[in-house]
Amino acid sequence: MTFSPEDVLDALELSAEDPSLPFLEKLFGRFNARVPFESASKIVRDAEVSDPAQKPRVPDVFWSDFLESGAGGTCYARVAAFDALLSDLGFNSRKVLGRVQGDFDHAALFVTIGGREWLADVGFPLPSLLPSGGGEVETETAALSATETERGMHVRFLSGVPDGPRRLEVFRAPVAEDEFLACWRDTFRPDSRFLLNVSLQKRDGPRVITFTRGEVRVDDLHTRTRIPIASERPRRLAEIFGIDEDLLRRAFAIAGDPEPEFPDARLTAWLSVEAEPARAFAAIASPDGYRQLMEGVADVTGEGWRFRLSPPGGAEGGFEEEVEPDPDRRALAVLRRYPDGREVALQFRVDVRDGETWLVREAVLSGAREDLLRNDHARGRLAGTLAVDLLAWARRLG
Repeated sequence: MTFSPEDVLDALELSAEDPSLPFLEKLFGRFNARVPFESASKIVRDAEVSDPAQKPRVPDVFWSDFLESGAGGTCYARVAAFDALLSDLGFNSRKVLGRVQGDFDHAALFVTIGGREWLADVGFPLPSLLPSGGGEVETETAALSATETERGMHVRFLSGVPDGPRRLEVFRAPVAEDEFLACWRDTFRPDSRFLLNVSLQKRDGPRVITFTRGEVRVDDLHTRTRIPIASERPRRLAEIFGIDEDLLRRAFAIAGDPEPEFPDARLTAWLSVEAEPARAFAAIASPDGYRQLMEGVADVTGEGWRFRLSPPGGAEGGFEEEVEPDPDRRALAVLRRYPDGREVALQFRVDVRDGETWLVREAVLSGAREDLLRNDHARGRLAGTLAVDLLAWARRLG
């Protein structure tokens, strides 16, 4: 069996062109948008193929599965498939190994065009091509910094949602096909994280949509919305990610299908600041500090940690807030009560990720709010209210 590049391009809604940087950028972006990063196909393959040598879903298998069921794959499978497609289209590409958590747990591609080499990392995947000599790149979902190392390239996320790995290294040394396959087969060891849980991801313009452990996450440059999928997960995920429902059901039957951590949706916003975590929290860690923070958006009255917030210049309307500080976590838990009886749980906290200080504002929404998967306007409006509070907090740090 040999896959047809023409059929793949049709599925990606692209036409063949001569090799060039603009065409590579189109292929890279469309691959990451249309071919999901997902572990379901790996879980099923591992369970149904007993011969370790045959477990990797080589490009013919990968592209056949994609065309038939919308399946994608994880790191090594994606890299091998994209490499095969590029080679058939006349590009000069080569597979390399790398490191996310440990040496050789990652793979990527270098592509040479017009004497210049580019990192095309569809294995992580990164949101953009990167020049092999290093540099900084701004994208819709994150800013990236690439620097040369003794072994190759070090890539660091400068922005975006600060969760999961924020650094990786790509080795420049050539890798033989048998070495690549050996490392790929090693990803089928029983403790591999991609065999333990069904995870799915696709890029959708300025959003990255991910499923893990019962919930769908929608990430953009500054926020994450966590939406629990309470029932019929295979059917709903098939609709969201375009993957065959039966494949998802088989993967869940093998790896398990845990319930979401929370029954209600959550929206979280982050802002990176250059301040020590203790100083960042101290700015809002007293009743007076919190009152001064909220006075930027409302008239604030109250005693101790109980406040009433009203629209500026008017005593009518507004709401009450009861705040509970947690200095050990550098957090404030806020319970907001509206006149109609509604209650909303909110939080301010300071996180430290990879040595960076992040201001965090979180809101617990009412219900699963699956509508936010479709309604970017509503999600953006909610995120904007959280961002205003973070900017006010950051201004208090000077």
